[in-house]
Amino acid sequence: MENNRRRKNRNIIWIALSLLGLVIGANILFRDSPPVQSAHAFLNKISNDTLYPKTNEEALKQQNANPEPNPPVPEKTALPSAKSAEVSDVPAVGKMIAKIPLSKPTVYLTFDDGPGRYTQDIVEILDKNDIKGGFFWVGQNLKTEQQSTFAKKMLENGHIIGTHTMHHETLRKKPKDVQVQMIRTSTEYISQKIGAPIYYFRPPYGAIDQNTLVASKETNQILAYWNVDSLDWKHGDKPDLIMNNIASEVKPGSIILMHEKEQTVRLLPKIIELLKQKGYGFAPLPVPDPVEKS
Repeated sequence: MENNRRRKNRNIIWIALSLLGLVIGANILFRDSPPVQSAHAFLNKISNDTLYPKTNEEALKQQNANPEPNPPVPEKTALPSAKSAEVSDVPAVGKMIAKIPLSKPTVYLTFDDGPGRYTQDIVEILDKNDIKGGFFWVGQNLKTEQQSTFAKKMLENGHIIGTHTMHHETLRKKPKDVQVQMIRTSTEYISQKIGAPIYYFRPPYGAIDQNTLVASKETNQILAYWNVDSLDWKHGDKPDLIMNNIASEVKPGSIILMHEKEQTVRLLPKIIELLKQKGYGFAPLPVPDPVEKS
């Protein structure tokens, strides 16, 4: 009996040792297998935020501690609230225009703040390309007989000269009668100097109000605005930005605003070539039939 009990215990011990050996062998065989390693790697890649999500309060604190920067606001010249006249050929006197659509893709090149040292350079570039420009002059800049003679030659070649007030003053918020006088004074002065009637007026800084529209009509002027601002006066050291301003905003019928600046002279041939590549032709601001003034 005692021998049977001992034999039975030995069998149990042997079975237990065999099972233990199988467990140890399996662990050695599969512990470092690729699937197990991949599983460990996957778990190690899970962030604490995934396993233990932040509460709304914690997330808000982190967001406030690291706020996202505000996106840059593109710089653009704001157009006035008054509606631009949609015209097909010759604008009506007393209306504001920002574009002049024609049957073919056409743009209008205009230049403010002359006459000055760069006027002749700009005109020569335009003449070389058979383009007629629109020039908005400040009365106080037109002083010499030489300037008057050159202006008459410009008109003979098809360019247009308009007014930009006598002293480049803002009209907006001034009484209507004051605005009328400001427009009329510059119109009569420049007209006398160049020996030709004036049909176009452009407000300095583009600053207008309802009185400006009324004053423009009472002085028999077309209020010439624009829908493409090159910002050449501001970005003289950034020619690519000036080019991009024109390329991104130009449309058929666009009136393009530029100034009589050195940087404009340098870029004008490239601007003309850019517009030609986009399929645009060029035209002068159309001159309406003369209106008799009382």
